[in-house]
Amino acid sequence: MNKDDPRTSGVTNLKPNFQYNLMDEVQFDGLVRSEINQYVCNGREESAAFLVWYLKNFFRIEEQDAIDSVCDSSNDKGIDGIYVDDEEEAVYLFQSKFSQQRDMDQGDNDIRNFKGAKQWFVDQASIQRLLTSTANPILKSLVLGLKLEEKIGSKYNIFLQFITNKKFDANANEFLALNKDLEGVDANDLYKKYTYLADEEIITSPINLSLANNTHIDYALPNGTQVSVYSIRAKELLRLQGISDKTLFYKNVRYGLGRTRVNKDIRDTIMDANEHNNFFLYHNGITIVCGGFDVGTPNRLIINNYTVINGCQSILTLYENRDAVTENIYLLVKFIKLDTASSLIQKITYYANNQNSISLIDLKSNDRVQKGLKKEFNEMFNHKVLYKIKRGESETGYDEVIEIDFAAQLIESLFNNAPWTTYVKATLFSEHYYKIFSRNITAEKIYLANVIYEIIKSNSSLLHNEQIRSYGLARFFFTHLIGEMMKEDELGKLVLANPKEYVTTDLTILKNTISKLWGLITPDINAYIDKYGEEHENFFDYKNVFKNSSFVKEMTRQIKADQERILIRHPEDSFKSIFETFKTEPALQ
Repeated sequence: MNKDDPRTSGVTNLKPNFQYNLMDEVQFDGLVRSEINQYVCNGREESAAFLVWYLKNFFRIEEQDAIDSVCDSSNDKGIDGIYVDDEEEAVYLFQSKFSQQRDMDQGDNDIRNFKGAKQWFVDQASIQRLLTSTANPILKSLVLGLKLEEKIGSKYNIFLQFITNKKFDANANEFLALNKDLEGVDANDLYKKYTYLADEEIITSPINLSLANNTHIDYALPNGTQVSVYSIRAKELLRLQGISDKTLFYKNVRYGLGRTRVNKDIRDTIMDANEHNNFFLYHNGITIVCGGFDVGTPNRLIINNYTVINGCQSILTLYENRDAVTENIYLLVKFIKLDTASSLIQKITYYANNQNSISLIDLKSNDRVQKGLKKEFNEMFNHKVLYKIKRGESETGYDEVIEIDFAAQLIESLFNNAPWTTYVKATLFSEHYYKIFSRNITAEKIYLANVIYEIIKSNSSLLHNEQIRSYGLARFFFTHLIGEMMKEDELGKLVLANPKEYVTTDLTILKNTISKLWGLITPDINAYIDKYGEEHENFFDYKNVFKNSSFVKEMTRQIKADQERILIRHPEDSFKSIFETFKTEPALQ
């Protein structure tokens, strides 16, 4: 019996009646290859780039965290990536295999070897053996940075994931079935979890749903939109068309939702039959937009042309664990009668899926400091630069956008001389908040920092080390470094203290000056990084060194000293001289 076949699972899950350009496996393979190319660089091969892509899109972690988690290189002891979830007290070990060709088979040999690699993480003694072994320094650095010895000692659970763009053969599937702590994800799994945003509307056939009772809430909007809220059994919702191929959610998400805390909690409740009666109390509900709905016979509701726009992961989790779903699981379901081609659906979908818990950043968005800065930006830049302090603010009509959390990182880098703190945003809006957004911080200072950051970003090709070109923490460090160069200059100090005139009237001259200064210091940056790597087994641990205050301070000191020596011989390369040259010779601008 095929568990995934609705004909044998007791769940009706018919195909929707539609015609649209569903992405086939060949197209999907091409899409994957094109998307992972953005992560390929010197020092990060396709297999590692593939794992970064997977961690971001399917494992659902931030891109920066995905990059930091990958350690794929020679002598990595079979471990290509490590991620620690402190909330779940879990350590995830990854191995990825990427094939240049399509439709290649993946046997069980690589998976068996990966299973054996777990021996390095079973206890604290194993971690110590790993750290003193011949394992490459990238892996060792990651193990130390994640404090794995401490966390393994605290009995964190260990999970393994083997990721490949090949297809598991019979031997691989058999081995995976016997090892419950080892999850395999192959080309078929990736394709199945991918949901393509259809170019045309999907038309579903009417379905007759059983209601718990006739108790419901009706609401009619002035524009004629009708809304009704009912209590529906989970088993009835699993009869909706398009769950298995995810066309039911085509208005909602692009990728299937990977592992999330919410997903795990839903599954735990499903698997505990004693909690089924309470499921209705725990769950926020489902939102379904449909072309029409009508109460038929008592306790029946007929809906047609429907799509789920909120509650995707709940329905998918129920479907994946449908054998454990009983008649006692009910959900609150909001039905909205609306043409599925209506532009209003985009707004409903957005707001329904963005009612997350209030963050520290959200809490600060309404304080007088942020409102004052927003007013300053509008007045100084004539509403052309949006200082975005709230999620969902429209960016229409603005030339540039600076978000509140990014502003905090810029201030911490340029004015507070602490770029190593910028990777933990939560602290920027808790204990560090009033130090960062002090009375000395103005709109023009934030904009100056943004100008410097963007120039570094646009001219990152001057850096020889490809991996740090797009590494956010490195860019914040270089923003700090430019600021340190400016502090050693008479005019540079003036610009930092009162940048208003320079970011408005003299903005073009300022940008040219900073671009020239960046070009002058990058050879020293490249030389320092090369030397550091040579002194550390030809390994520049960019993921950790920029988080280290001692490293940042020492590199800053060395680059400043190099520049001071150069300026003795070439005073024309000072910030002031460069600025005045551009100002007096417009042809150079």
